[in-house]
Amino acid sequence: MQKVRIEEIYQEILDEKRATFPRHTWSQDSNSELAKRVTKYLIENVLKWKAEEIKKQWCKKLIKKYKLGGVLGIVYQSSPYTMLNDLYPGRFKEWEFQQSSVPTNFWTKKQGLEVLRWTIEEKEKLTTEQLLQIYSKKWLHKNKLERPSRVHWGSSPYAMLNDLYPGRFKEWELQEVPLNFWTREQGLEALRWTIEEKEKLTTEQLLQIYSKKWLNKNGLSTPLRKYWNGSPGAMLKALYPEISKIFQK
Repeated sequence: MQKVRIEEIYQEILDEKRATFPRHTWSQDSNSELAKRVTKYLIENVLKWKAEEIKKQWCKKLIKKYKLGGVLGIVYQSSPYTMLNDLYPGRFKEWEFQQSSVPTNFWTKKQGLEVLRWTIEEKEKLTTEQLLQIYSKKWLHKNKLERPSRVHWGSSPYAMLNDLYPGRFKEWELQEVPLNFWTREQGLEALRWTIEEKEKLTTEQLLQIYSKKWLNKNGLSTPLRKYWNGSPGAMLKALYPEISKIFQK
């Protein structure tokens, strides 16, 4: 079959001038060369899609709509991703597609963590500060990680992140914490950790920088408001009674 012939046949099928591809087209397709050519023709000539459009819309329903259900089933075992990856090796990740196109058993716990690592370290190349600013349920959903988060970590962004980087982050460092997370004791522990472990402040350094603005910066505005009526001095007194005597609000 000459190089342009399979594309011409496919266009005739799309134009309803022909019902199907010739018999044995796909079963005798050496190295899936013809399959790749019609897939490329569909994406680049018929649909004229860019990468983002492919990731959002490539699925079984669309492939069948454009008369390639046979090649999908015979050559690619009904896997839209395998079909696409054969044409563009390594260009797309399986999890980047709409969830209906991802196999039901795809999201193991290990796979979920690998995708999270890849998204943070390779796709977005986030620094620690950037990660803490944007990491949330919304961010996981945007990056197609809502399903593994729900299945393996009870929809807890922190539990998933802590499995990937054990002990590296405290839950209160994230922009979002669960409802009712902040108990009085949790607030004091977060304040102690921030002072003694994260920033390693001396008494003098603490007294120089400690303020409502500093507490807000370190994600402690909610417990400050909830348990100490917005008073930095009252919160500090609860943690360090001896230091608070010389602290002026």
